[in-house]
Amino acid sequence: MSTKMKLFCIPYAGGSASVYSSWKKAFLPNIELIPIELAGKGSRFNQPLYENIEQAVSDILSILQSKLDSSPYALFGHSMGALLSFELLHALKEQNAPMPITTFLSGKNPPHITPTTNRHKLDGREFWEEVRSMGGTPAELMTSTELMELFTPILKRDFKLVETYAPNLNRELITSPVTVLYGTKDQTVSVDRMAEWNRYTSEEISFYNFDGGHFFIQEHEQAVITRVNQSLLSTTIKA
Repeated sequence: MSTKMKLFCIPYAGGSASVYSSWKKAFLPNIELIPIELAGKGSRFNQPLYENIEQAVSDILSILQSKLDSSPYALFGHSMGALLSFELLHALKEQNAPMPITTFLSGKNPPHITPTTNRHKLDGREFWEEVRSMGGTPAELMTSTELMELFTPILKRDFKLVETYAPNLNRELITSPVTVLYGTKDQTVSVDRMAEWNRYTSEEISFYNFDGGHFFIQEHEQAVITRVNQSLLSTTIKA
């Protein structure tokens, strides 16, 4: 596999681009991993948080287009990042922009399955107990009142984006291959309904599960990276 390509990675709720920092050296040498920094996080901490999914997708689209060239590219998004990736595919299609050779949608229900949670409306200890139950939150954050106060509005805004998301289910199908990844013990998704993602693309769709919870991408980081590497290699060979 000698073709140079880019892999754009979109973080989950509360996460900055740095959540993918450990991935950078684990990919094949011809794959350039580009984590997307969302407004209000990491290096863009001082910028306003998004008001809605549409605003987030518009911002991500402009970042993506500034980094695209003639080389092929792929998308990876986990949880909220998967939702943003899905909407980004529609935005790209509407603009007749080059589509990714594949998109990895990780740890997220198909769009027609409405969220049953309202985490963004919880307060204080109840809110943070819910965050803790999802896993993936650094211990130093959970034990620091100062950090919890800092991240509460960030997480609540992200949860609100996801929990108030109202997808347009009457759009044309995505014209890009999709790979769905999920944890078999993930309590935030309907594991037995993940196959329903096949309603949204006219191209090939693949499913891979991992023995873990919502943050299986951390629990089985190397296995996830290996799967992404193999899928990109396979997709490029087919192309």
